[in-house]
Amino acid sequence: MVLGPEPVAGTVRFAEAIEFLRRRLSITSDEWRAIWGGSGIAAKAATDKMAEAVMRDLLAAVLQIIESGGTLEDFRREYRRILSEAGWSTPGDPGWHSQLVFRLHTQSAYSAGRWEQAQRLQAAAPNWQLYGRYVTAEDNRVRETHRQWHGIVLPIDHPFWRTHWPLNGFNCRCHVMLVRDIDLRRYGWTVTPNDDPRLLIPPDAGWSGNVGITGLNLMERA
Repeated sequence: MVLGPEPVAGTVRFAEAIEFLRRRLSITSDEWRAIWGGSGIAAKAATDKMAEAVMRDLLAAVLQIIESGGTLEDFRREYRRILSEAGWSTPGDPGWHSQLVFRLHTQSAYSAGRWEQAQRLQAAAPNWQLYGRYVTAEDNRVRETHRQWHGIVLPIDHPFWRTHWPLNGFNCRCHVMLVRDIDLRRYGWTVTPNDDPRLLIPPDAGWSGNVGITGLNLMERA
C-alpha cells in the first residue's frame, strides 16, 4: 500500500481536501492564524493586503474549483472578477499573485487531507505501522534544505511530522508518501534513524507546523 503525491487540482477531486477547505471557511483568518501557529505567520504574508471579505471570496472560489475539478486558469478568472467587484487592484503581478494564492490554498488542503488519511489508516490497523516518506519534486527548483529531506522515512507519529509536514515554504511542492513495512521491503527503503542530522534542519521561516493537525483541530471545533 503506497499512497503517493496528493492530486493536482484540475485532475482529481480529493474528498478530504474539500472538507478541509469547508472547515477553513467556517472561521475567520485571525482565528485560522491563531490555530495554525507558525505556518499561519507565513501564510499571512501572501494575503495581508487583502480584506477579509475578499480573501473569503477567493477561498470559496478555490473550494468550488477543487469540487468541480477546475484549473488554475479557472481560478484566475474568478480572481479577476472578485478583485474587480471589490474595487481592488492586484498586489504585484496578477499572474504571479493569483498562482500564489491558488497554490497556497490547494496544496495546504491536499496536505491536510493526506494527514487526515494517515491518521485514519493508522487507527484502522494499529498493529501495522504506517510510515511517511518525504518526497520532493526532484528537479532544479527544489530548495537545498528541502532536497536534503528527500527520502526520509519515519513512523507517521514521529515528532518530525509535527513540524515538517508539507508545505514547508511558499510554493513548496513536496509531499509525503504513506507506506507500510511491506513497501519498505519492496523498494529497499529504510527507516531514518533519530540521530540523522537532516531531522534538525528547520522548515522555511514561518512554516514550522502541520496543516493537517490544524485541520483535525478544526473538525473538533465543529
